[in-house]
Amino acid sequence: MSTLKWSLGASTCIVAGFCLGWISPEPTRITFLSVGQGDCAVMQASGRTILVDAGPVTPHFDAGERIVLPKLRELGVHRVDLILLSHPDMDHVGGTPALLRRFPDATVAMSAVFRRDPEMEKRLQTWGMPASRITWLGPESMGRLGTLTLRLSCPPRGAEANDGSMFVRIGSGPAEAVLSGDAPEPVETRESTIGDWSAQVMKAGHHGSHTASGTTWLHTVHPKWVVVSCGRDNSYGHPHSDTLERITAAGAQIARTDREGDISFEWRGEELVRVP
Repeated sequence: MSTLKWSLGASTCIVAGFCLGWISPEPTRITFLSVGQGDCAVMQASGRTILVDAGPVTPHFDAGERIVLPKLRELGVHRVDLILLSHPDMDHVGGTPALLRRFPDATVAMSAVFRRDPEMEKRLQTWGMPASRITWLGPESMGRLGTLTLRLSCPPRGAEANDGSMFVRIGSGPAEAVLSGDAPEPVETRESTIGDWSAQVMKAGHHGSHTASGTTWLHTVHPKWVVVSCGRDNSYGHPHSDTLERITAAGAQIARTDREGDISFEWRGEELVRVP
């Protein structure tokens, strides 16, 4: 397992600022942005920021430009340190160019299984971005965001791009959040045998599709909350009623971006607490 070179530790100026009173401590928070039919989660700790995915783009709408950047300003984000791209689907990576125009020093990282993926090569060519601009990650990586521990797991590519979706676990002690891109149930089941994935907050896989958030994975994670990131009245029928039933049967509460907008949780001791 590799240690990530972009590990983001709490800076001494934050500690000094708190003690001396010239800078107020910021909340340690994860926000699932309402970006329509797509994904973008913002993780903030100790003045540092990680994004997981960048929102969708269509010929007529760029969620990165129109939604993510304004929301980052609202959240008080002045720098983005790392953008993790779960897999090459446009509803996850589409907003990346807009974000990099605003935050050109951000590290962009993705599973190495997509380094020669035709779809990803096409994306990079369209963006005018060399493959060397991406930090390509191995199967398992660890890092830190302030006081939080970050764990990344990158499954094999498989027959579909979704099979290679990056799994992300971030938190401290029992207060963890887990995200799994669009990984389908068989991949979830395989990941459930690799290390500890328990978490208080879980993002539903593949926008609440019936192909993800399987019973085994729900029992492994055992979340208190499951967040569904999907577009209102989307043509895919997300979230699927079977998935919602599985989540409810697992004892978790459901939060949906299509109905509730942005969904935020703050780390408070050993709890991830939902906040307005």
